[in-house]
Order: sequence, then structure tokens, then C-alpha cells
Amino acid sequence: MKIDPLVATASDLQGLLGDNRTTSVELVELYLDQIEKHNQNGAKIGAIISTLAKEEALKIAHQLDDERAEKGSRGPMHGIPVIVKDVFLTPSLGLKTSCGSYALKDLQATKDARVIDALVAAGMIVIGKANLSELGNYKGYKIPAGWSAVGGQVQSPYVRGGILPDALPLGHSTPAGSSSGSAAGVASGFSPISIGTETDGSLVQPATRAALYGMKGTLGSVDTFGVQPISPVLDCIGGMAKSPKDLASLFNVLQPTRNYEKFLTGSWENLKIGVVDPLQWQPADFIVEPREDFLNQSLTAFHNAISELTSSGGHIVEPVSLIQFPEIFEGAPDGITDTSDFMAHDFREAFGAFLKLYNSPSMQTLQDLVRYNEQHPDLEFPPESPGQEVLLNALDNAMSDETYSSGLKYVRQKAVDSISQLFEEHSIDIVIGPSDGRMASVAAVAGFPVATVPLGLADFNGRAFGANIISTANNEGKILQFMSIWEKTFPNVRIPPPLLSNWNNASHI
Repeated sequence: MKIDPLVATASDLQGLLGDNRTTSVELVELYLDQIEKHNQNGAKIGAIISTLAKEEALKIAHQLDDERAEKGSRGPMHGIPVIVKDVFLTPSLGLKTSCGSYALKDLQATKDARVIDALVAAGMIVIGKANLSELGNYKGYKIPAGWSAVGGQVQSPYVRGGILPDALPLGHSTPAGSSSGSAAGVASGFSPISIGTETDGSLVQPATRAALYGMKGTLGSVDTFGVQPISPVLDCIGGMAKSPKDLASLFNVLQPTRNYEKFLTGSWENLKIGVVDPLQWQPADFIVEPREDFLNQSLTAFHNAISELTSSGGHIVEPVSLIQFPEIFEGAPDGITDTSDFMAHDFREAFGAFLKLYNSPSMQTLQDLVRYNEQHPDLEFPPESPGQEVLLNALDNAMSDETYSSGLKYVRQKAVDSISQLFEEHSIDIVIGPSDGRMASVAAVAGFPVATVPLGLADFNGRAFGANIISTANNEGKILQFMSIWEKTFPNVRIPPPLLSNWNNASHI
């Protein structure tokens, strides 16, 4: 049976597997073939750093096919291929974990990330490691989103003309965010679903640019052992998919005590949403290039979507005043002005502990990484990556533990209290707003889940855009309920990349 990897969801594939209309062996061959066609060749998406050896992937697929025939399916993810961001340790699979850095590229890890254990236990087939912004976008200034020394540049499969030479960090032509390979990979048909990480926007931003449904869970809800850290008080794991159903099934694997399918009702019952004024949640001009034509198009699309949701029976309050990111830090202790301050304090120790999970006596500390980069400038400091200022700042960070602790307590409590008060005041369950602003940053400070849904493609260059959703702690289910309503109301809003859909007639990206 012919399967279109640009369109097929994991639930579609599971249905075909259950009806004996395809096999996991055929799916592995399909997705590895798509990677071969368009990762370094064809459209040159650059979303994958490494793939599982084909013979090993097919061996695993054969075993899962045999198990299905003999014992039945383990669940919705049995025999489904997946790609994971190259920050998850995967030694049992024979896949190295570089985090995009040549300093780690050839090191051997000693333990798998616990998320990998969960994926394998669910019967998923990890076929590849996704490219990223090097070290989770924690290396230097002026490095394009989605660039790493090992993997090169991730391109958006939606953007006509590729990344512009003068693009801003999250500019319209970029894939955005450090989990860019995970997002671009799913959109490009390299796997039906993927796993990424987020410290401050690193998952939902690239998921938005790839016209996907994506979600980062509540802080601490998914085990981060064996995953390259930036800041333990901000780091979260999440997933990206082509449908809310796939995302719910994936989060059942990531958070095994939950049952998210029951939230996919497509109904407004027991759900009320608040909507921010989208003009107040636009990105800064130094982050995304201002374009009046795109602003007008995206605002019109957002307002039309809210109107359609209201017409469909939605319980909607607008506008609501979600606390702005800078407001959270007003009154904080001196030295605490942004989430980057917590990252700078945490990274040295957290990254050093992560390095201990590799079997490498020469790469044990952040200082070792900085020294390696200095000794290999040809690899680590090409024009796309001129320096390692962020690493040096973390290495030399002198913030006291007292300032850090008091600052974290202050801003987290302020964010949690403000959002909770807003929800209580309006009796709402989620807040929705445009995707390019700092809603994800507000969620990061509070430790709350944040997600994205697709909304449209920009007329001027084809980039995807969407809407962000925030709920309170452990309310991922409410977000998924809203996603199911969104998909039901806008069944055609998720569009496969035209550049790949029409590849034979399209110019190269």
C-alpha cells in the first residue's frame, strides 16, 4: 500500500498495521528512504544528524512485527518510527549523542536517557537523531536557529528560498528554536512523530514553524535523566506530531500515569478559554524581522479563527491580560532579569553532571568543552558560529546561590500566582495567543505546560505560523481537548510542505 510520509499520522499507520495492510519493516524502509531523499540530498533539510543502521532498524521492526502477530499490540505506538533530538543518550541503540558539538560527537555514553527506555518499552523504533541548535542553543551569540557544528543548518521545508543571510535569530526564514530538527523532520516526512526539549521556547517555536501540533509538559512531569541539560529549573521534554491524537498517545508514553485519549472529545464541554490581545504578544524587532504584510495576515487569521471557534459554540473570554514576560521580573533581586540568568547559574554544574554519563576522562567539565572549542576553531567557530560567549558566561558565572534561590522563588511565585489568578478570575482553563511572542517564556518561568497549533502559511515566503496555548500545572489534558476542537474546526489547517509535496516541479530550497 502506498503511504505518503508527508501526510500519514502515527494513528493512521497504527490502523494499517492492525489491519495487516503494512508492516513496521515497510514503515522503517519508507522513512529511512525519505531521509535519504531529502535530508542531505534533494531539499537538503538537514534535520537528521544520524540514523540507526538500516539492518538494525529492520531487525527491530521484524521483532515488533512478529510480536504483534503472536501476542498483539503493545499500544498505539507499537512499531511506529520516531526521531529524537540529539540530546538524548542512546548507547543501547548504537547511536552516539553529539548535542551538535564535535567535542561530544565520538564519545560513548554509558546509559540511555530514561525517555528512550520509555519509547522502546512502548514498541517505538528510534530511527534517527535530530539536528538542533548546538547544545540546545547554548553556545554563542549570533548563531542561526537550527545550526550545529556537527549537523550543519536545519532548513524549514516550508520557507521558499531557505534561510536569508541576514536572518535574525528567530527570523521568518529560520526553523526557529533548538528542537528545529525534530520539527522539520516530522514536517518533511522523516518520521510521523518526534521528541524534543524546551528550556524557553525551544520546542513550541520550531513546532509552530513546521505546522505541527506540539507540546511541552509541566516542569518535572517527564524524567530528564540522560538528556543534555541547560537549567534543571526550566528544562522540559515534549513531543511534536501531525495530529492531537498522536500527541496524546505520545504523552501517554512520556507520562505513563496519565490517560490523555479521554480528553480528545472535540467538545467544548467543561472547557473555557481566554484569548490575549495578539498585538500585545508580537516578537521584538531584534528577534523576528518586522513585516507589516505578515503581521496583517497573521492577525487576520488569528481573529478569524477565534470568531470561528466562537461560532462553533466556544466558551471564550477576550481579551484577557496574561502577565507579560518583563513584568514577571519587576521587583526581582538585582541580577535576575531574564530566564537566561538562571541558565547561566545552572549550566556549569548541570552540564558537568551530564558529561559524567559519557565514558571520556578528557571531557568531564564545561571547562573541557570550552577548551576543546578553542583548540578546534575550524570545526566549532566557522562564520555561522563565531564564538562561545554563552558558554564563557556560564563558566565564569558568579551569581551567589542566595541571589539565585531568592530570585527563582520570587519570579516563579509571581508567574504562578498571576496566571492562576487570571484563570480563577475568568473561570478559564487555557489561554491562547499568537506563536511568535514570549508566551512560552511565561510558561517556562511558571513551570506550566505550553503548546502550539497550526494556523496558516505566510504569503510572502511560505513560513508556517500558529497559536500558542498555556494551561496550569498538570493540565496538559485541557490543552489536548482544545487541540481536538481546533482540529475538528479547522480540519485542513495543517498543510504538508508545498515545496516537498510538489518536489518534482519545485525549485530547490
